[in-house]
Amino acid sequence: MKKFLAGGALTAVALGGMVAMAPAASAHIPNVNADCTGLYVDFKSYKGGTDVEVVIDGAVVESTVLPGSPYDWVDFVKHYEFDDDTVGHTWSVSVDAHDGRDGVQYDFTDEGAVDACATPPTKEVVVPATPEVVAGCAVTIDDVVLPENTDALTYSKNEAGVVAALVSDEYEWIEDLGSWTPQADGSVLFPAELLLVEEACEDASSPEPSPSEPTEVEASDEPSAPADEEEPPVLAATGATVGGAAAFALLLVGGGVALVIARRRMATN
Repeated sequence: MKKFLAGGALTAVALGGMVAMAPAASAHIPNVNADCTGLYVDFKSYKGGTDVEVVIDGAVVESTVLPGSPYDWVDFVKHYEFDDDTVGHTWSVSVDAHDGRDGVQYDFTDEGAVDACATPPTKEVVVPATPEVVAGCAVTIDDVVLPENTDALTYSKNEAGVVAALVSDEYEWIEDLGSWTPQADGSVLFPAELLLVEEACEDASSPEPSPSEPTEVEASDEPSAPADEEEPPVLAATGATVGGAAAFALLLVGGGVALVIARRRMATN
């Protein structure tokens, strides 16, 4: 930062920028200089009551009246440092001296502009990734899958939606952010209502049982036990079996035949 102080100006700064002095050999000496760091004002030997105004970037930074009477000689010395030396600045200085011919002889006005000290580095433009929409019954922000973090930005989520934040000042958001909304802290928000799609929930009724399939019986290598011999059917009225009745009938027929043969032999004899 340049310093323009010389000689008695150091004493003036120590006293707040203004000091009364004895009559000077050469009065009313204005001196204004500016560089990329600030504006330097040095007014020598002005009468008390002189008005001084300093404007930087359109804003009044100094509006004062030099102390003392019209018979006092006063110096005004001050340095105005620019807030940001990476950008250019404009300035203007005016002095309204009430002495001299017609009260305007020693008035002074000057203005100018300075360039930035250095060109700031170009920031890398970043485009946040759009999260995928989630649809379903009773979906919440917890169901949303965050995009992967990168070297330039990180993602998080809250009840309001998905938040993307830059990791440093080396990056800046693209001008057209689409559905992303800029936030006060420099991050951007993708609203939850644009990510969650509610669908009708199905009835929680119990499902109908599916028909059961017949169970297959596995074949066994072991021989099966012989089935019990079936008993012959029993006649309901007598309690005798069908086989026994047939044998009895056959016996009666045989006896009848033998009786007929015997009678024929007796008749022949």
